Amino acid sequence: MKLRQFLKKVFEVYHPFRWTMAKVFVFIALIQALNLVTPYLQGKTIDALFSKKPLSQIWLLIGIALAASLIRIGLFYWRERYELNSVDFSIPYHMNQITVGRLCEYSIGQHISENSGLKQSKINRGQHSLSALAQTVLYQIIPIIVEVILLTAVTLYFNKIIGLILLAGVSLYIAFMLYLNHLFKDEAEMVEKLEHEHSKFQNEVLRNIELVLTNARESRATKECGKSLKGVQNASRKLWLRFVRLALLGSAIPTFTRFVIFAVGAFLVYRGQFTVGWLAIFLMWSNQALSQLSQISWLHRQLIQMYTSVKKYFDMLDVEPDVKVLPNPVCPDRFQGKIEFKNVTFQYKRREIANDINNDEDAPYAKAEIGPALKNASFTIEAGETVAFVGESGAGKSTVVHALIRAQDPEEGQIIIDGNDLRVLDLKRFREAIGIVNQQVSLFDHTLRYNITYGLNGRAAKVTDAELDKIAEMSCVNRFFSRLEKGYDTIIGERGVKLSGGECQRVGIARALIKNPDILIFDEATSNLDSENEALIRKSIEKASKGRTTIIIAHRFSTISNADKIIVLSKGEVAGIGTHDELMQNCEPYRRLIQNQVSML
Repeated sequence: MKLRQFLKKVFEVYHPFRWTMAKVFVFIALIQALNLVTPYLQGKTIDALFSKKPLSQIWLLIGIALAASLIRIGLFYWRERYELNSVDFSIPYHMNQITVGRLCEYSIGQHISENSGLKQSKINRGQHSLSALAQTVLYQIIPIIVEVILLTAVTLYFNKIIGLILLAGVSLYIAFMLYLNHLFKDEAEMVEKLEHEHSKFQNEVLRNIELVLTNARESRATKECGKSLKGVQNASRKLWLRFVRLALLGSAIPTFTRFVIFAVGAFLVYRGQFTVGWLAIFLMWSNQALSQLSQISWLHRQLIQMYTSVKKYFDMLDVEPDVKVLPNPVCPDRFQGKIEFKNVTFQYKRREIANDINNDEDAPYAKAEIGPALKNASFTIEAGETVAFVGESGAGKSTVVHALIRAQDPEEGQIIIDGNDLRVLDLKRFREAIGIVNQQVSLFDHTLRYNITYGLNGRAAKVTDAELDKIAEMSCVNRFFSRLEKGYDTIIGERGVKLSGGECQRVGIARALIKNPDILIFDEATSNLDSENEALIRKSIEKASKGRTTIIIAHRFSTISNADKIIVLSKGEVAGIGTHDELMQNCEPYRRLIQNQVSML
């Protein structure tokens, strides 16, 4: 991303705050203008003392200087207050809305293929840096620039020689800082990449901390995280030590400029071209300008780091969603639930949102293709039918679900819902009409009520306990409800840690059912359960399936025995369709599955 593009995006992000920032700028300009008054009055006081002016005039000058300082303090207070109310908290909120909104535009497939630790690292660092960038520019860089411009301008106005020396020193120092930015930009981006890789690795360790502890690999985890961080620190140390050395060399410019102004000013006073008071004014003005300018050295380092973090964050947000929704999609009130797969070939692709691929900045995500998970698959599920998909591991069962919820679009073929191509449907409305219970139910560290009603959006607050009781009975949640200390308002812990595996599955079923979905999907919902819990879940499935299209992904015959139709998948292809008896006669892969189950009993 070029600097021009970067700046354009920054302006786009902060465009809603343009008038707010303009008001802050007015405060800054007034405060910095008052900074000119005190040195001027101090210089005039010195001249008044040398000229033996009346003491009353000297006290008046001092009083005006004090008043100007007090006014400046008052303006600073009101500026701080305005910033707290209108800027400091509004910008992070705005950034959060942009980030979450953009991430929700990406397809499920893009999120599945992405490393969550790397993505989170780029989001956290990018949002923080973008917010810090605004505050650094608004509260530090702009005041410095305004003050330096004003001080240089008034110095030029009152004395062109001193003003030109100051202008030359300021221009030379700024040029040097810009050169440093160009010199260290690429290395800073490389260090940023290493920091993301470290965050990614450490997140992996923490995410699998149970595995680390159960295998007594604490020392290994600590050592590997330390080694990863050490690599980042070594690269960062080398980079910034070089930066500090060169920045120190650049700091000689303001120092040299001060002494040139002092020497030339002293000479001009000696020649009688201006007074000692004016020399004091010029020295104070130039010292203020050059002191402010010297702050840019350490601010510049921060800006380089912020730039690299924000740049990678923008690169991530620039990735195009690979599932597109039409401008005017078909949006039915209800779905009958008829589903047709017509010659569907579905191929998983690694579409990364945040990863750097071969250091190619023009490729914010890559496609790492593997063989098709579905090959030329065709079948029809009638409205209201209960259909089971069976097959060996990797046969394509869960891929049917991914294709149906449009996690990504198929390579070939069509998926037809009630006569409409899935790609022309309003995707949000369609997903609202689907209830899904996965093998691993996703649960929030929140109340049972929150987790059950999560799919209802704005309607969640309107759900009564009586309605929840009805859903709890259908999903068998009521079987464990009595041991929850606060009923529906019990916090169930991260990933439902306070619940057993079977209880988590029942919460997942309750969440699916409370939506009153037109299509209900159970994706290996009983695969990790014991026989007692499987029986309870199977009972829940039977209740839930009545009156709606139901898809059951399973490998246990007991789970699919009541299905209207069974579709057998083998290596991504449809190997057979029919009832249990029909498939036992005509479908070898199905017979093999059943025989393997029987032999394991």
